[in-house]
Amino acid sequence: MIKKKIGIVAKDLNHSLSPLIHNYWSKKNKNKFIYRKYEVQEKNIDKFFSNYTRDKQFVGFNITIPYKENFIGFCDKVTTRAKRIGSVNLIYKKNKTIYGDNTDVIGFSKTFSSLKIKNTKSVLLIGAGGAARAILYFLNKRSIENIDIFATSIRRKENLKKKFKFNRFLIRSTHFRKKYDLIINASSAGMTKKNKINRNILNLVKKAKGVIDIVYNPIETDLLKKAKKHDINFSGGLKMLVEQAKPSYEIWSGNKIEIDRKIYQMLINKI
Repeated sequence: MIKKKIGIVAKDLNHSLSPLIHNYWSKKNKNKFIYRKYEVQEKNIDKFFSNYTRDKQFVGFNITIPYKENFIGFCDKVTTRAKRIGSVNLIYKKNKTIYGDNTDVIGFSKTFSSLKIKNTKSVLLIGAGGAARAILYFLNKRSIENIDIFATSIRRKENLKKKFKFNRFLIRSTHFRKKYDLIINASSAGMTKKNKINRNILNLVKKAKGVIDIVYNPIETDLLKKAKKHDINFSGGLKMLVEQAKPSYEIWSGNKIEIDRKIYQMLINKI
């Protein structure tokens, strides 16, 4: 029997763990799916999408950096949250209609809840890209607006101000407050030795109530090590990765799935 296709689209997918997650669920639930990597150059996005719409075996796909904003315009319908965030990471077909959604919000929601932090009144958000937009949407929905954004690209400031409520957009770490309840890294900082997390951010950890780092490789970033040292509640990127993948798979397959420990161990072993 021909397996139906699902997958992930980006410019570079060398380190993507998404195929492991979805192919694990496909095998476990006896679904006839194969999840593949689709590396697409920006100039070929139109052609890729055209092929997708014509391929009856191609059920849907995820989108990751840097194309989340590119694909929203291809969708016939998008969810309210995806429209507000301005990007999609999930596309699927239904009755010849192309739907788009953003499940990063769901992934972050589950991550945030797992910390069990009470009275989050102030947030330092590192990054201003697609993931940061989803996180801002979630925080604003919870009426959390006392947010400082720290990013190197000042050009993103005005675009974010049109859609989200936050306090300050900072490009210098010397302007940080003395204390934040929650510190969130929604950037690639800490992923490599050349791209380290800012030292001034690390110095803020000991006074925080919680720390979230969406980076999942390495599993324990410098930011999380600092939180662990000071006995601060923290969560790494693996939880958000798996939790945002779950609704995608459920939509494509029509099955409700449970996240088990085995999938986390499998991912840890791969990293």
